[in-house]
Amino acid sequence: MDEKQKKDLEDVMRKETRRGRRPIDLDARRKRVQVLNDLRKLLTVATEEEFIQAMRAVGLRDGSPQFLDALKI
Repeated sequence: MDEKQKKDLEDVMRKETRRGRRPIDLDARRKRVQVLNDLRKLLTVATEEEFIQAMRAVGLRDGSPQFLDALKI
């Protein structure tokens, strides 16, 4: 079984085990995990300017709540 088939099977199993409960949005979960991984990478950037450029590269907009929160940290 290749990786794609394995991942698809895991997704189906995850959905089926939640049957009768609130459904999960797998796409939203994947997107959230990707954003968290990108932000972890950002924490290793040396200067504030590089950090700002990297945040823009991952799709955060200037002035957005996530952007401003990341700058505060």
